[in-house]
Amino acid sequence: MEIGYLDTPEEWRDLFIMCFMVAGTLLFLVGTVFTIILGVLSAGVVMRTRRLLKMNVQPALENVRETTSTVRGTVTFVSDNAVRPVVKVYGVAAGARRFIAVVGRFTRPKEAG
Repeated sequence: MEIGYLDTPEEWRDLFIMCFMVAGTLLFLVGTVFTIILGVLSAGVVMRTRRLLKMNVQPALENVRETTSTVRGTVTFVSDNAVRPVVKVYGVAAGARRFIAVVGRFTRPKEAG
């Protein structure tokens, strides 16, 4: 099989090896360029996301911390000035009721049985 200057199978083999080498090199270069472009774009997205988080989320987080501190102070105030006195009064009333119930058992006349 003689086509042009390729006379032997060895020459055909060498031609195919060279073609695959060129195709592989081109594919490698295209893949490398694609990977570099993808890496640069990803870094840009990460930087934008970090900037967005720093500008928007951090102030919101500070507001949440302030609100938490205010709520904690309010809860302490309400607990000290409203809940604790009510609990004390209720505790004294329950103790008095129990005391009356216990004393009432001793003062009742015993039933003849």
